[in-house]
Amino acid sequence: MDRNDSLMVLATRFDDLGDWTVEQQFVLQMGSSYLLAHGLGRPLGKDARTMIEIASEGDYHLWVRTKNWTAFWSDGKTPGIFRVRIDGQEDPAEFGIGCGGETPRERAGWCWQPGGNYHLGKGKHELVLHDLTGLDGRCDAILLTTSSETPGSSLESYKELREELLPAPVEDKGTFDFVVVGGGMSGLCAAIAAARLGIKVALIQDRYILGGNNSSEVRVGLGGQINVNPYPSLGYILNEIGPDRFGNARGAHHYQDWKKWDVIAAEKNITLFAGYTVDSAQTEGGKIVSVTAVEATRQDRIRVSGYTFADCTGDAHLAVMAGARTMMGREARSEYGESQAPEKADGFTMGASLEWYCEDRNTPCTFPDSFDWGLKLDETTVEPVHRANWYWEVGMNDDQVADAEKIRDYGMYVAYSTFSYCKNRLAKKEDWECTHLVWVSHVSGKRESRRILGDLVLREQDLTRPIPYEDGTCTTTWRIDQHFPDPRNAGKYPGEEWMSIGVLTPIDPYAIPYRCFYSRDIANLFMAGRDISVTHVALGSVRVMRTCAMMGEVVGMAASICTKKGLLPRDIYQTAFQDLVELMKKGTGRTDVPYTQFYHQIDRTGHQAEDR
Repeated sequence: MDRNDSLMVLATRFDDLGDWTVEQQFVLQMGSSYLLAHGLGRPLGKDARTMIEIASEGDYHLWVRTKNWTAFWSDGKTPGIFRVRIDGQEDPAEFGIGCGGETPRERAGWCWQPGGNYHLGKGKHELVLHDLTGLDGRCDAILLTTSSETPGSSLESYKELREELLPAPVEDKGTFDFVVVGGGMSGLCAAIAAARLGIKVALIQDRYILGGNNSSEVRVGLGGQINVNPYPSLGYILNEIGPDRFGNARGAHHYQDWKKWDVIAAEKNITLFAGYTVDSAQTEGGKIVSVTAVEATRQDRIRVSGYTFADCTGDAHLAVMAGARTMMGREARSEYGESQAPEKADGFTMGASLEWYCEDRNTPCTFPDSFDWGLKLDETTVEPVHRANWYWEVGMNDDQVADAEKIRDYGMYVAYSTFSYCKNRLAKKEDWECTHLVWVSHVSGKRESRRILGDLVLREQDLTRPIPYEDGTCTTTWRIDQHFPDPRNAGKYPGEEWMSIGVLTPIDPYAIPYRCFYSRDIANLFMAGRDISVTHVALGSVRVMRTCAMMGEVVGMAASICTKKGLLPRDIYQTAFQDLVELMKKGTGRTDVPYTQFYHQIDRTGHQAEDR
């Protein structure tokens, strides 16, 4: 296909998105952001619509890039369906049913689903996306072509077609002292610390909300302690940006997104690129020189250059793009001598949680019966609760990076199936007559995926014996908290469990070595958050957000030293660690604002409760 006989329209570029949601979590897996009909079981009230320009009159065939999101687990008709209208004429196809295939993975893959044929004159025409169910139908792009060629569904074919029909120039955004990729708690604190120490910072965040797992999109409460020895001044930045309330899956206001945004906006040395997913890195001589990123809605492209970089993505995306070595899954016991490691290495990880909640109100409501397409539940397997908590956990046996969309979808699948069963089939369904499904996250709350190899890999025995190192920095206080499938749930849904248990090992407060915060392969790459250099077992302690925030603060301090002294991350350990010590003693957070971080300082995840 070429530009003379085909027109591709990205759904996120529609003039009016209506009630559809822009979904940009999976750009690296499926090639694009897309529109999601996230209506919680109620058809979207407002269609997405746009005007297009047809260059030449002709007979055009309609193709829609979409997917059948429930085909991994069900042979029944998917609930995620929508229609396309061209100039008011509704295409007879139900889009979102997929393109078939031999395996569930093939049937659930992104593909170009065919629609009808249209004679279109030269000039303007209207396209409309009309959702039918509110149950997460999705549309990436619409293709109108006079060619008889069937577009390829592979990611490579899609990228080639898109480059041909929608070439994307890259706008240069300049050079910075420090480029932070990822706007969760670790990335925010890294950017703020570096900016307050006088260097120019670019903060690239793939969403339009800051805070990562602690944002209103994911709604996970903060855990761990801040302001503890040996550097009790570390953590005051977290106090500035963290909410003053605890709990998972609460109302959006609970997570006080505005605090994060206001603090970032007040820093004159930070340039925020919100809504941009970094999708490539350019390297020279073993160092990153720049990254390119694509925006979520218009899908414009930018380039950002820098002296040092920080991977605060959680998934180590930047590290992999730059060629750094990473780890994922569980290491064999023999590799690091850990008593809690398995005999043989495997791909098992802690899973992701999709938070959701419902409320009892005065008015009755209905919800679609998921019997034909949903999870097969009964009175002994259903969990009739009003709120998901940490132990609603999926994807432990999947690839947390490659299967990210499948994992997220399974979390929604479980949530919808549970609520549907309670509304329509539970023995005491009358108790649910006035229960409304208020919120289901469509953003995964991840615990673990890839970890970047640093000059030191923190191990279980470092935390439990403990074994201190001379380059200790911020302190981890959370117990080694490992999650495993709940045997009661896994026994009935093997490989597709959605409930977990926490297995906890006590530790004393432990200072994380600085050498865990930079790549051993890429000379100017820092990391902070859950992708630092630790084993799977040790990750169970350091992964909570207050601890990750302090990692970011330390990395921001180190980046400022690198800029001012012309050093690289490893040089600080070798020749300038005392400079970092002096900064850690002072901290970079404000102490003239109310101190609110008294809650959830101790790990309580061993207890499963609805926490109403």
